[in-house]
Amino acid sequence: MKKSHVLAVLAGSVLLMTLVVVGVPAQQGMQPAAATYPANQIALIDVGLIFKQHTRFKQHMADLEADMKRAEEVVRKERDTLRAMSEKLADYGAGTPEYKQLEEEIAKRTADLNVRFTLQRKEFAKTEAKIWHMVFQEIQQEVDAFAQANGIAAVLRFSSEQPDPEKPDEVLRDLNKPVIWYARNLDITPIVLNSLNRRALQTDQRATPGPARFPRK
Repeated sequence: MKKSHVLAVLAGSVLLMTLVVVGVPAQQGMQPAAATYPANQIALIDVGLIFKQHTRFKQHMADLEADMKRAEEVVRKERDTLRAMSEKLADYGAGTPEYKQLEEEIAKRTADLNVRFTLQRKEFAKTEAKIWHMVFQEIQQEVDAFAQANGIAAVLRFSSEQPDPEKPDEVLRDLNKPVIWYARNLDITPIVLNSLNRRALQTDQRATPGPARFPRK
């Protein structure tokens, strides 16, 4: 599936400077414990990497892609039918009642197909946006609980992805990264990702483990 407009917005360089912790209330069962780290502690998180490895997100996107492929197959079959109908016009003389009737049917079915295709494409885009939004909220809630439990003042987005030196766009993106260097123990991405994926396997259970502790050097 091609990268959607939603992905492009989420991966934009402007959002790289956005704080992930924005006051989203912690989920029930994720209430933070007493802070154990000094005030003003900063942490980093690679949101793009979490989306790539988030179990529930990948499943939702796989389901959506399957729905899109089924819809595309329906459209393809209808277009094949319309093509065959258009070829059949040659069997009738132009201007005859049979020719006119078939021509009108082709035009009507083509218009209906275009309308259905446009509406369906919009619905798929809405569904995809909802998936991104839902999972991003999960990430925010997990980070919120973790930050409160560990006395973290702010969690900043960064990208751990290394650029391909043969691709100018990737090199330019790397040059514009707001985080040039960081202590490795500030990266909470693995902790948050593991917690999210573990929680995804426990959706049928009310009791959930508390947030993990921030790693010390």
